Amino acid sequence: MLVAFASSDGKTIDSHFASSPSFEMYKFTDEPQEIIHTSLAAEDMEESEDKVDVRIKMLKKCAIVYCTQIGGPAAARLVQSGIHPLKVPEGTNIADELERLNKLLQSKKLPPWLMKKLGKNARAEAASSIKFF
Repeated sequence: MLVAFASSDGKTIDSHFASSPSFEMYKFTDEPQEIIHTSLAAEDMEESEDKVDVRIKMLKKCAIVYCTQIGGPAAARLVQSGIHPLKVPEGTNIADELERLNKLLQSKKLPPWLMKKLGKNARAEAASSIKFF
């Protein structure tokens, strides 16, 4: 499962979805040796009049996107694209949110939206030792 964080410094979630200069992307996997972390900077994004559309296309494989702010129409477009937006306070540490999400994935009390994201094998995946890097 891919998760993205709107970040200008690569360490904290500190940006509005539509104006984020970059996104830190992490993949949760049950393979401890598989490390997937990438950064997508604004120069990687083909800017257009519709910044939301550009970001949705760029993040299309993500299940969750963390940001500090997101407008209602942008959030609706994300959800329609199969991406769940999560707002957190500015300055929230990415590593802390990764750990919190990891604990949630390992618990047996997943929220319905997350069960849907994980698909048919949600219970099996949640019970396995999912690691993030």
